[in-house]
Amino acid sequence: MITYKQYYIQRLEHGHSRWVARITRTDGQNIRTILPASEHRYLDTRPTPSAEEAERLAKEGIDFGGVV
Repeated sequence: MITYKQYYIQRLEHGHSRWVARITRTDGQNIRTILPASEHRYLDTRPTPSAEEAERLAKEGIDFGGVV
């Protein structure tokens, strides 16, 4: 698990050779998304072929995807 800004990113194997990254807040609060407006305990990226790609998607989601 890594810390990126105020979020934790955890790489998880999701099936055979498929990876997702789970995003949670470091303070334990729910993650709010802008579109659609909602709150979640955690968010997962779409499955990718590598853990590194899943982590990159998580960072992009935090930086540009409307996660607050």
